[in-house]
Amino acid sequence: MARYSAIFAVTIIFCILAGPVSSFTASDYKDAISKAILFFEGQRSGKLPVSQRVKWRGDSALIDGKIENVNLIGGYYDAGDNVKFGWPMAFSLTLLSWAAVEYPTEISSANQLLHLQRAIRWGTNFLTRAHISSTTLYTQVGDGNVDHQCWERPEDMDTPRTLYKITSNSPGSEVAAEVAAAFASASIVFKKIDSNYSTKLLRRSKSLFAFADKYRGSYQASCPFYCSYSGYQDELLWAAAWLYKAGGGNNYLNYASSNQGWSQVASEFSWDNKFAGAQTLLAKEFLNGKSNLEKFKNDADSFICALMPGSSSIQIKTTPGGLLYTRDSSNLQYVTGATMVLFMYSKVLEAAGKGGVTCGSVTFSTSNIKAFAKSQVDYILGNNPLKMSYMVGFGSKYPTQLHHRASSIPSIYNHPTRVGCNDGYSSWYNSNNPNPNTHVGAIVGGPNSGDQFVDSRSDYSHSEPTTYMNAAFVGSVAALINQGKVEQSFQMPQLNKTTLYDRQSTKNISY
Repeated sequence: MARYSAIFAVTIIFCILAGPVSSFTASDYKDAISKAILFFEGQRSGKLPVSQRVKWRGDSALIDGKIENVNLIGGYYDAGDNVKFGWPMAFSLTLLSWAAVEYPTEISSANQLLHLQRAIRWGTNFLTRAHISSTTLYTQVGDGNVDHQCWERPEDMDTPRTLYKITSNSPGSEVAAEVAAAFASASIVFKKIDSNYSTKLLRRSKSLFAFADKYRGSYQASCPFYCSYSGYQDELLWAAAWLYKAGGGNNYLNYASSNQGWSQVASEFSWDNKFAGAQTLLAKEFLNGKSNLEKFKNDADSFICALMPGSSSIQIKTTPGGLLYTRDSSNLQYVTGATMVLFMYSKVLEAAGKGGVTCGSVTFSTSNIKAFAKSQVDYILGNNPLKMSYMVGFGSKYPTQLHHRASSIPSIYNHPTRVGCNDGYSSWYNSNNPNPNTHVGAIVGGPNSGDQFVDSRSDYSHSEPTTYMNAAFVGSVAALINQGKVEQSFQMPQLNKTTLYDRQSTKNISY
């Protein structure tokens, strides 16, 4: 553990959370993860299985792909809309698989591992159908612009189910590589329980990675809703790291090593920017003796330094109540993503016997990093200035006017009369009443920079859920199950004359 380069004269302790210290228990975290996973059943598209637990949803989009004679039934609706965006969907599946790979014991203790595996498989089954050849991948079902002009249940949907795809002549390396990462990570999840399926996923992952790398080109098909800002190098590194981890071969690690110049210091981990995730996976290999991967370890350290309050190189500030605040549009997507990486990287460091990360004159122990990550989870669950949960159905106070078509219109089982495109707007969108269907587990975009939240269906930047927000939260809250030693609240590390700090610790959605 590196010593501080400066000794402060006075110890200043700053609790990052407003109000009383969180009293969430292991039981609360188990409840939260069960609801976070249940959310995905409310997002399902296609023919629902007999095991479906979200009863207000029905079968929908049963002819997806038919206009081009392909079967694109299934998968997930992206957020509060009825479009299936393959790029963020694949990212959500990679995150869910990462959680399943790293926290199987914790998730099993909450009796959620089977539900999580089903959530992953529902998505990967769709993506395998979308991957119709070595150089053809369907990437989107539904026209986002047309879809967003209607407010109707998926079960009533009559908007065009326009298809988008990438080919060797019209490439999209970001989405091809992200689907490769989803398949590789999921292959690890299913390796011991369905070896044939696992092998199939790994084979497809290799094919898609080769496609993404050989026909390099940036993916813009889902603009203006999902535009690539960070380029495709992050996805290529991310996919290569997962392929190596899945047993694809040393050539994928060599690929990452040969291209580590692509690695950039990041301050967010999101559907667009995967650098921090790739760096976390590859830093683990460096700490396991792969000395040619040091840049990934250094960049992973820099990600921690960009987030931790008290760091000399902080880039992401917090709200007065202690929430990381990257940008206003669906900010909790960045919070859940960052928190997942904070926990994952702390685990990597601890496994390698490393005590923490040094950021200039301040060293953050792994226990301190985890405590800050815990403060973010607890904020989302209700330990915040408004004392409300930003997860629907958790606690006694949570958002009730979700910006979500299916949730905001009565179920077809209670209201069988068709609700048309404009009817949904006039009768339901503009209503001030709570949504008739409680979308349990949905995490909304969250509060503004002043910790304030207006529960309004029309305020999509703050009231809309997304699959990738929930997927990152699954990995974040899983880290807290059965982790009794995590500090109750984050405290900014500073020193007095006699005390050394913890020396014993070894893009935005646009609709």
